[in-house]
Amino acid sequence: MNARGVRAPNKLKRDLAAGKVCIGATITMSNTVVAELLSHVGLDWLWFEMEHSAMSDGSALAMLQATNGADISAVVRVPWNDKTMIKRALDNGPDGIIIPLVNSAEEAEAAVRAMKYPPVGERGAGLSRAQCYGLHMEEYMKTANDEVMTTLMIEHVTAVKNIDQILAVKGVDSVMVGALDLSGSMGLLGQTSHPDVEAAIQKVLAASKKAKVPCGIITVAPEQANERIKQGFQQIIIGIDVLYLLGGVTGAIKQIVRP
Repeated sequence: MNARGVRAPNKLKRDLAAGKVCIGATITMSNTVVAELLSHVGLDWLWFEMEHSAMSDGSALAMLQATNGADISAVVRVPWNDKTMIKRALDNGPDGIIIPLVNSAEEAEAAVRAMKYPPVGERGAGLSRAQCYGLHMEEYMKTANDEVMTTLMIEHVTAVKNIDQILAVKGVDSVMVGALDLSGSMGLLGQTSHPDVEAAIQKVLAASKKAKVPCGIITVAPEQANERIKQGFQQIIIGIDVLYLLGGVTGAIKQIVRP
């Protein structure tokens, strides 16, 4: 959204659909300065994390406002596949919503219904930042079903088994692999590089390529990101705010010579 409350076409959705690689970072700290700063460093998108953080709807709203005028897409991961949580997050005006732990076509369909206004879905209409508090209400309601991006987290072995059916659901714009929770569902919690976990990840990627649905994944180092890009992942997280902070501090401490 620009400074006048006008929303540009969803660049992230268009770039992914065109086969481009989009790199982003995850923000877990409820801090508008972090959001504003990271919106100007050259990333394609930001992920505001509400599932595994203390971030509230109000905090997410403030951080989305902090990105106004920046050439970046901003998406929010809601805590659960719940239509009320999704509705509240949507009304804050992100470019997309990431929905966790979608394990079946039925759960994917429920997520899409929550994301879309009638007659396609069941999203309620109201005044909020998404519509510039009513200034662009008609325009937003006409375009939101097509413009706002629906991304599903594939992070359980059951979802991997059902991946073809999930990807076939109309309205799913992309999927993100959550390797950490996926490893836990396989009895290998934290072993994200285990061959069985990697095989499951590659199964999701192959199915996504076949279905022509962009697939993403979380990485925490440039070499990891580059390898995943070579494999065909498009929607890539290349870092997390707290890890950037910790890495900078601990890296500096290691270089200090104490007398």
